[in-house]
Amino acid sequence: MPLRVGIVYTQMKLRRANEHLDKLKGEVRRYRENAYTITRKDDLEKGAHIARIEQAITPDPLALLVGEFAYSIRSGLDHLAWQLALLTTDKPGRQTCFPIDSQIPLASNKSYREKIADIPSVALSVIESFQPYKAGAAFKSHPLWQLNKLCNIDKHQVMALGCVEFAVRVDGVSQVFRQDFDHIIEIAVPLPEKNSFKLQVDVPDVVFGDPIDTTDGVSDFEIRLAGLSKIYDFVGFEVVPRFARFFPK
Repeated sequence: MPLRVGIVYTQMKLRRANEHLDKLKGEVRRYRENAYTITRKDDLEKGAHIARIEQAITPDPLALLVGEFAYSIRSGLDHLAWQLALLTTDKPGRQTCFPIDSQIPLASNKSYREKIADIPSVALSVIESFQPYKAGAAFKSHPLWQLNKLCNIDKHQVMALGCVEFAVRVDGVSQVFRQDFDHIIEIAVPLPEKNSFKLQVDVPDVVFGDPIDTTDGVSDFEIRLAGLSKIYDFVGFEVVPRFARFFPK
């Protein structure tokens, strides 16, 4: 007899996802606290004082934590679909899972039919109410679409991560010369004004998303910590509770 646990195991998966998210937030906080180093030097020949801002490389484990977070939630939804299927059969089809679609699935779509074949129609109507295609052209902003995207990236590639350009503010000098290199910004000011030279660096959020092939490329998909929290809250507090009624204690 298959194990019937209702939404309990899905809730356990969500708690694990929250643990991964908390750890990720801590790692990001530590990175941002040490995201750059500043060194200064006088260039007597050019009559300039130079500040060199070097950005720390974002730690690779951050990408792993994003993947583990996403898969904990995604697998939790698939466990939920399996438990729903057990309401109609002792042997759900191997393809049974929680569908996530950006387009209205066609009746002729065999893959979709296999995913939901054993799920009760009344529960399926609830699943369909949460689908990204309900958002129309804005489906890419839907938490479930973003969840699926994260899982697909992590399944096949290394999650891209980094910071958007640091915001650098310079005060107290009459002239500023700036040069940008890979992970480095150099600010040059007149040497006689170095004692009044004030430099402020604002560290942006860490961004996760699609890998890109060139340093000046643009990712098709990016998400920040706030977006990950939104995914967790949506699934944990809006989606899963709607299925509790199918598993009376």
